Amino acid sequence: MAALRRDPDLADQIKGSLKGRVDEAGRLSTVVQAVGALEPILADAVRKRPSRLGLLGLKSAHLIAQLASEDDTSSGRLAAIAGSGTVGIVFADVAGFTEFTSRNGDAQAIALLGRVHDAVAAATAVGRGEIVKRFGDGYLLAFPSASQAVRAAVDLAARVDRDAGRTYGTRVRVAVHAGEPLVEGDDLLGHDVNLTARLLDVAEPGEVVVSDAAREAAERRLRKISFSDRREVKVRGLALRVGVATATAS
Repeated sequence: MAALRRDPDLADQIKGSLKGRVDEAGRLSTVVQAVGALEPILADAVRKRPSRLGLLGLKSAHLIAQLASEDDTSSGRLAAIAGSGTVGIVFADVAGFTEFTSRNGDAQAIALLGRVHDAVAAATAVGRGEIVKRFGDGYLLAFPSASQAVRAAVDLAARVDRDAGRTYGTRVRVAVHAGEPLVEGDDLLGHDVNLTARLLDVAEPGEVVVSDAAREAAERRLRKISFSDRREVKVRGLALRVGVATATAS
């Protein structure tokens, strides 16, 4: 603000740069687009009045502009996945993570999360999916089809068992569903997403729970994956029970 008061022309440049650059895609998109638009103006201002604070502001703007570009790319991939029709939705988390952190401390917990993230990223790539959201020890993933979601989910559980499981004695819980969620920017919303999240409540450590909707859409294409223990479960927030089965590599 002090820079704006000292240089009235700078305010006009900012207004002109922002005009037409900010869309209605959401608050996060607005922020990152605005910072991207401001970056060249901040660069020019720093050249005229170099200071450590100015350089810090420019670096911050550059970083957020880079994040904006990555956000746009991710949003485009997610829109392409949803554009195929039915989306394979996956939620996964580390079973007993709170207890693990209490026993082993924050440093070990962070190390564990790093190993789990590597497994999630690799499994998501196998299914040609997208990491939609990460929250603590949990993930929301999206895939172009139910079969790719189930395949990636089974692969994820196996990767964690082979790596982080052997090192830290932990396993993941995974839930898979198929539906037509709403896409808003880089996020998935709606009933199908909520249902998938609730299915984690019925998954045991190391288990991949698959809804009937996902299983029926996927099983004909999955020659190396089998389904067992089909049952109907009570899902929090829903009046009707939901049919699920356990997916394993065969």
